[in-house]
Parts: sequence; structure tokens; C-alpha cells
Amino acid sequence: MAKYFIYFSFTGNGDYIAELMHEKGYEPVKLELVKKPNKIGFWQILKYGGHAGFRKKEKLAHVDFSLKEDDEIVFGSPIWNDRLSTPITTFMDRYNFNKETTRFILYPAGETTKKSLKQIKKLGFISEPLVISYPLKKTEECKALIEGAF
Repeated sequence: MAKYFIYFSFTGNGDYIAELMHEKGYEPVKLELVKKPNKIGFWQILKYGGHAGFRKKEKLAHVDFSLKEDDEIVFGSPIWNDRLSTPITTFMDRYNFNKETTRFILYPAGETTKKSLKQIKKLGFISEPLVISYPLKKTEECKALIEGAF
């Protein structure tokens, strides 16, 4: 059985959580866009938030990943327009993840996760996601939450 932390990060928040998860024995799998923006500004936030709102699929760079039935999966996703990031949802469509054991760590730039929590339930996943707002600004709180959950 392998343990994977599959995540996306523009701002480094996901990378920080991936480091913490790696210390817990999870192999980090970072998703990358084929066409990466040079910087994240107002227009990129508007663009990718719109993609999430309209459930658009993203073109992802190749990831060397194979899923076995007993693998433990944790997804890490920023919240865009109060929804899971589109790289995560695009990747989720490629595999049949166990709805009972797959877990989520959400790292919103704000406090709103109402629609993303409903989205996860609507997709059929059972476990309650761990929500960590601003992981890079609240590193000690982030460490404590990860430690308590994993």
C-alpha cells in the first residue's frame, strides 16, 4: 500500500503542506498545468475562479502515477471561487478513487469553503475535509492540524 498526497499549488501553500505530509509518509504528487501563468494576479484569479465555477477541465502536465486499490490518497486543493481547483477535479476524473477512504486538505485564501464542501459530498466522498486557511501565514497552526489529523 502506498500513501500519496496529490496536490496543486500556485502560491506555495500546497507545497508547504506537501512537505508536512511527506514527513508523515505520504509521497507528494504535484499537479502542474501544461501552460503555466507567469504570475498570479487579478486577471489570473478571475480566469481560474471562472474555470472552477464552470467546471472547466485543465490541460495537465504528465504525472507518473498509477493507482492501486489499497493506496491511501489525500488530495490537497486551493479553493477557487469556493470550489476545488480545476487541476484537482481534472485529475480526479482520470481515476476511480475510493470514495470511502480518500481524504482532502483544502487551503483557501479566505474562510469560504461552503460550496467546495458540498462539491466533495456531491462527488460521493465521505470523509470530512481538513480546512487550513493561509498555511504559509499560520505555519504552527497548520503543523498542529496536520499532526492531529494524520
